[in-house]
Amino acid sequence: MEEEEHSFFRKVLNGVKKGYSKFNTFFSEKNNLYTGLVIVFLPIALTLAVEMLSRFSFLAGWGFLFQHPIPFFVNACIIACTVMIALLFKRRVFVYLIVSAFWIVLGCVNMGLLSKRVTPFNATDIFMIKTGLRIADKYIKPITFVTYGVIAVLGIAFLIFVWKKGPKIQGTIRRVRNAIVLVCMIVVTVIAISISLDTGFIANSFNNLPNAYKAYGFTYCFLNSIFDNGVDKPENYSNEEIIELVDESEHGEIEITKVTDATPNIIMIQLESFFDITRMDNLEFSVDPIPYFRSLKENYNGGYIDVPSIGAGTSNTEFEVLTGMNLEDFGSGEIPYKGVLLKETCESMAYDLGKNGYTAHAIHNNDATFYQRHTVYPNLGFDTFTSMEYMQLKDSDYTPIKWVRDEILTSCINDCLNSTEDGTDFVFTVSVEGHGSYPNYYVSGMNNVIVTSADTKETSYATQYYTNLIHDMDGFIEGLVTSLNERNEPTILVLYGDHLPSLGLEQEHMKDGTLTQTEYVIWNNMGLSFDFGNLQTYQLMPRLLGALGIEDGVINSYHQTHINDEEDEYLSGLQNLEYDLLYGGKAAFDGENPYKTKNMKFGIKDIVITDVYKTIEDEKTYLYVKGDNITKWSMINVNGDYYKTEMIDFGLVRCEYSALPMDEIFLAQVGKDKYQLSKSEAFIYQ
Repeated sequence: MEEEEHSFFRKVLNGVKKGYSKFNTFFSEKNNLYTGLVIVFLPIALTLAVEMLSRFSFLAGWGFLFQHPIPFFVNACIIACTVMIALLFKRRVFVYLIVSAFWIVLGCVNMGLLSKRVTPFNATDIFMIKTGLRIADKYIKPITFVTYGVIAVLGIAFLIFVWKKGPKIQGTIRRVRNAIVLVCMIVVTVIAISISLDTGFIANSFNNLPNAYKAYGFTYCFLNSIFDNGVDKPENYSNEEIIELVDESEHGEIEITKVTDATPNIIMIQLESFFDITRMDNLEFSVDPIPYFRSLKENYNGGYIDVPSIGAGTSNTEFEVLTGMNLEDFGSGEIPYKGVLLKETCESMAYDLGKNGYTAHAIHNNDATFYQRHTVYPNLGFDTFTSMEYMQLKDSDYTPIKWVRDEILTSCINDCLNSTEDGTDFVFTVSVEGHGSYPNYYVSGMNNVIVTSADTKETSYATQYYTNLIHDMDGFIEGLVTSLNERNEPTILVLYGDHLPSLGLEQEHMKDGTLTQTEYVIWNNMGLSFDFGNLQTYQLMPRLLGALGIEDGVINSYHQTHINDEEDEYLSGLQNLEYDLLYGGKAAFDGENPYKTKNMKFGIKDIVITDVYKTIEDEKTYLYVKGDNITKWSMINVNGDYYKTEMIDFGLVRCEYSALPMDEIFLAQVGKDKYQLSKSEAFIYQ
C-alpha cells in the first residue's frame, strides 16, 4: 500500500517537474518571451490610450488607473482578449497593429463624439452610421473630412506594408495550445467582470451614460452596450403577474385628478436642446434670452422633467413621452427607434387618444428618415407625418449651420388643426432649431443677446450662438401661442426641452436643477390647472391624459393607478409591463397585440400635378411640371424613372426630358437619402 502511495506522489512530482520544464522552455525562447511581454503590456498601454482620448487628458487617463484600479483591470483584460488573437497567427506584429488600430480608432471616435455631444460612443451609434453621415457636414468642416481621409489612406498603406514586409514567426505555431491560452484569458475576463459586478466595482445598468463611462471605462461600457439590449426579463415575470397588474389598473383608484370633461386639441412641442440657460452659474445676459417662455412659466403650470440623456438622445425623450416607458429598463445607450420599434407596434399616446376620437399628427422640421421616424411613427399610431420634405422652405428658414428654424412649425401645426373639421387633434411636434453643434467662432447675426462671463466679461462663441438660438425659439413659441389664441378652439399646449445642449456642461456649472432636468410648461386657453410639479419624462403622458379623464392603455392606466405607490414597487410593475408588451408573451393583451401599424399619410396637404408641358431652351428639351404644394424635395418621375429636378418656385419644377404621348408622370417626395416617402397621383402626358 505504501509503495502505491509513493508511486502516486512520485508521478505527481514528475508531472510538476515536467510542467515547470515546459514552462521554462516556453519563456526561454525569444519569440515566446517577446510575445509574453506584448500580451501583458500592450493591453495596459491601449487601455491608457483609450482612456486618455475619452477624457481629453493624458493625466486623466493615468488617473483612471489609480482611482479605479479594478475597472481598469477589467478593461485591460477585455483588450487583452483581442490582443491574444495574435497568438494564432505567424504575422503577429501585423495582428498587434490591427488590434491596436481598432481600439485607438474607437477611442478617437468616442473623443470626436464627446467633443460634439455629451453622450459617449456606444454600440447603437454603429447602427446610426448612415444617419450620422447625413448630418456630418453640420459638425465637421470639409478640410477635416479630407484630413481624416488622408490619415485613413496612410494607415491602410502602412498596414499593407507591414503585412508584406513585417516579421513573422518562423517554424510551426502551436495553435491548439495558444487557443487554450486565449480561452483561458477569456474565462479570466468573464470571472473578473462577474466578481467586479458582485462587489460593486462596476455595474451593468447605467442611469447616466457619461458618468458610467468615466467610472467603469470606455472598453467595458462599449462592450456592455453591444450585449445589453431590450428590457431584461424581470425575475417575477409571469402571465399571472401581468394579468394581476392589468386587473389592478382597470379596477384601481385613479390617483390623478380629472380637471375637465372637454376634449381639447392637444399640442406637444419637444424643443431641441432647449433649457433656461440662466440656470447656468456665472453667466450674464444683455437681455433675458427666453422672456416669453419665462412668462409662461410664471402664469401657467410647469416644472422640471427628468429626461433620459444629456446633450443628445432626442428620440429617447420622444419615446418616454409617447409611450410612458422608462428607458432605464432598456439596454445602456439603447435607442428603441433604431431597434424594437422598427418591427413592433407599441401602445402610445397617439393610440390612446385615437380611441377617444383624436386624429394623431406628427411634425418634424428635419428629415423624415432621421431616427427612422418614417417607419417608427406608424408603429406608434400616428395618422399623418409632416417632415421637412413637405415644408416649403426658403433660405431664411435655416440657421447659419443649416438646421431648419422652428418658426416654420406654426403653419404646419395650423395645417394639422385645419385638416379635421369635425375631429379633435393631437399634434406631436419635434423641433430641430436648437440642434448642435454650436460653432466656436464668430457667427454674424447671432448677437441679439450678448452673453458674458461674470468673471472675464467674455464667453465662448458656442455659448453665444446657442443663447441666440433659444432666443429665436422663444419668439417661435410666442408666435405659436398667439396663433392658437386666434383660432379660439379649446387647446392645450405642452412645451418641454428634450435634453440640455452639448456645451460641455458639468453639474458644477448649474446653480439650479440637474444636468438631466429640462423645463416644461402647460399653456391652455380653458383656464385649467395642471399642477403636476416635477416629473420623470415617462410620467408626463399619464399625468396629462389622467387630468383629461382618458384612462385607455395598459401603460397609461398603470401609471394613473400606481403613480403614488412605493417607488420600487411602482417601477418593478412598470418594467414587467414593458417586458410583456415589447418582448414577452403579451399576456396583457391575451397574447395578441391589438395595435396595428397605421397607414400613415406623409404631409397634410396633397401634392397635386395641375399641368405638364415641355419647352426647348438652348437646344435642350425640358419637361415642366406645375402643381400645388411642391417643395424642393419634389422629384419628377417619368414611367418609373427619376430625373434630376430643378425647382423654379413652389409651384413649378422641371427636368431635362423630351416627353412623349402617354408618358406617366408623377411627383415624388424624396429625402436626401433617396428614400421615396410618397408620390402624387399620376398625370398622363398628352
